[in-house]
Formats: sequence, structure tokens, C-alpha cells
Amino acid sequence: MSSHDSNSLGVEPEGLSFPAIFGSMFVSIIVVVALVIAGAAYAGMKFHDAKVSATEVSGYPALRETKMMGASKMTSYGKTDNGRYIIPIERAMEMEAREAGN
Repeated sequence: MSSHDSNSLGVEPEGLSFPAIFGSMFVSIIVVVALVIAGAAYAGMKFHDAKVSATEVSGYPALRETKMMGASKMTSYGKTDNGRYIIPIERAMEMEAREAGN
């Protein structure tokens, strides 16, 4: 060896441990991915809450009207334009059950 090698000049070795560096990078990547997933889930919940509160204000009037019309048709008597009669669904189920029992 020559008299000028790195140990004889008082230079310390770097001491970099590649497994420690890659391990730190891997843990950092996992933490970042977990934070991104948690942020996306939180944003999705907030969006859902905003959508629910917006629909409570507007109330979807057409949907409410359709449900009310359907409920009234299922609970009332009437006659259609083609001559058929409408009876409440509960009454129709009773009649069908009675007919099936015979």
C-alpha cells in the first residue's frame, strides 16, 4: 500500500448502509401512500355529506311527487282509461292469498 491511502490521511469512511437507506425510503413511500388514501377517503366523505345536504335543501321535488303519486295509486281505488279497476295493494294481496288457499 502507498503511504497516501484514505485511512492514513485521517478520512473517515462514509458509513452509508444501503439497507437502511432503502428501508427508510420504503417506509416513507408507505406513509405517503397511506396519507393519500386517507385524504381521498376523507374528501369522498365530505363530498357525500355536501351532496346529502344539497339534496335536502332542494328535496328533488320530482322524486317526491313521483313517490307520492305511486303511494296514492297503491292505496286507493279507481278506474283506468282502458276500463280496468284499481284497488289498494293490500286488498289485492288479501284477495290473492284467499284465492290461493282455495
